[in-house]
Amino acid sequence: MVRSRHALLDLFFPPSCPSCRTRVAQAHALCPVCTEALPKAPEHHCVRCGTQTALPESGCAGCLNDPYARDATYFGFEYQGLIAELIIGCKFGDRSERSVLLGGLLWERLGRELLWESPDLVIPMPLHLLRLLKRRYNQSALIAGELAQRLQRPLMTGLLVRSKRTLPQTRLDARSRRRNVQGAFQVRGEGVRGRSVLLVDDVMTTGATLGAATLALKRAGAGRVIGVCVARVDPDKDFK
Repeated sequence: MVRSRHALLDLFFPPSCPSCRTRVAQAHALCPVCTEALPKAPEHHCVRCGTQTALPESGCAGCLNDPYARDATYFGFEYQGLIAELIIGCKFGDRSERSVLLGGLLWERLGRELLWESPDLVIPMPLHLLRLLKRRYNQSALIAGELAQRLQRPLMTGLLVRSKRTLPQTRLDARSRRRNVQGAFQVRGEGVRGRSVLLVDDVMTTGATLGAATLALKRAGAGRVIGVCVARVDPDKDFK
C-alpha cells in the first residue's frame, strides 16, 4: 500500500535533484553532475578528536593527554559548496527531508568505516528543548536515524540531553565556544555504560560541542565514543 502510494506520487510528481532540479531515478538523491561536484572529505585532522592539524595525525597532543577524548572522529565532507547549502537548508530552512539525502551521502562516504567501528548505539547531538520546539525537529537526529537504519543499531534519542540552554555557536570564537557548551550535556540512566557509542552531528568547526558531549558520555561510562559529522568547517576560513 505504501509502495503504491509512493509510485503514484512519483508518477505525478517525479523526483528531482534537490540542487539543480534535474529529474532523478529516486527521491532524495542528487543527479550525477551534482554528485560529482560534492566537496572532498577533509584530510588534515587528528583522527581521534577531529581538530584541524598541519598533517593527518593518529592522535594530537591534546586528545592523547585527555582521558575523555573521543576514540575516533569521521567527516564526510568539507563544509563548502553544495554540502553547505544542503545543511543550511535542512537546519535553518525547514527542509527536514534533506536529512534523508545527507544521511545517504554520509553513508556512501563512510559506510565502510562505520561498519568497521560497529557501534552498539547511535546517539544524535541533542538540541535544548526550547530550540527543538522552535525548530520542530532535530536535524542531527534525523541524519543519525539514517545511519542507525543502515548499521542496524538502535537510535537512542533520550540518553544524551542538552540540559543547558546555550548561545548559538556560530556567533562565538573558539574559546567562547568551549565556555558556552561547558556542562551543557547530561546522560540519563545507565544505557551507555560499557557500550560503544556513535555520536552524530551535522557540522563540526572547533569540536567544542562534540567535546562537551563526549565528556558527558565518557563520564557516564561509555566504553568508546566515535564522532561522525556530515561536514567539517575549516576554522581558518569560516565559522558557520
